[in-house]
Amino acid sequence: MNDRDRDLVHRHGEVDPSEIEAHEEALPEAGEHDFEPDVEQIHRPLFREPRDPEEGREPAPWWLWAIAALSLFWGGWYLGRHGGTFGLGTHMAFGQAESYVERQTAEATVGAAVDPVQAGAQIYASRCQQCHQQNGMGLPPAFPPLIGSEWVTGAPEIVVLVILHGLQGPIEVAGTSYSGVMPGWGAMMTDAEVAAVATYIRQWETNDASPVEPELVTGLREATAERQQPWTADELSAAVAAPEIRGAVEGGGAAEAGDEGAQGGQGGQGGQAPSPGEPGTGGMP
Repeated sequence: MNDRDRDLVHRHGEVDPSEIEAHEEALPEAGEHDFEPDVEQIHRPLFREPRDPEEGREPAPWWLWAIAALSLFWGGWYLGRHGGTFGLGTHMAFGQAESYVERQTAEATVGAAVDPVQAGAQIYASRCQQCHQQNGMGLPPAFPPLIGSEWVTGAPEIVVLVILHGLQGPIEVAGTSYSGVMPGWGAMMTDAEVAAVATYIRQWETNDASPVEPELVTGLREATAERQQPWTADELSAAVAAPEIRGAVEGGGAAEAGDEGAQGGQGGQGGQAPSPGEPGTGGMP
């Protein structure tokens, strides 16, 4: 096969069909010899075949283009409808939310000081009700009741310390043992809010105990500032007798609450810290 024929084989799709036909029909003249090899005759059909299509170059169907156009249109409409505006207000949203939270916190603090029982009810509904239930009777065997519990109606420093730092491990309430974990709320509540919710549960339904003043919460928070773990029942009973706790109680003006605190089994001994673990005492969740 000469160079021209070899080039035609490689570029068979580019050869003019009339030239291929003339080449096939050409016969040797009189006295000439046909020097075309058999292999060329065998491969002649290749010149008549169309070029193979190249993969990936097929035209896309019209419906695919229609779907793509509709998708782009819908996406632009959705972003325009729900994506906000291209103004400074979009980037100022967090600052506005932060000021709103600060304003709400300030209003809650003022409300807790003006009407602690009502404010305490709202705090209880948002932070405590899930475990201690709407009726305050808890969920045995994990979460003890608050109504009728002398851990609640006893010395006010007990319930304040529990709210500030939490409580874990077994505790006995009205003859029933409970073993759950209550997280501390001190980092998420102001002194006025802690005092409000403590006052609310100490005066809820049949509970009849003195209110808790924010000054007491402030003193107890400072006295136990290094505390990182929830109390156990034994730790709490021992902590209320510690000098720093007694100093915070006396400095917080809560000593007058001792009349209700004495109902937990401490016997009214002069100057002695309450002992909620003695027989007859209840339990705080």
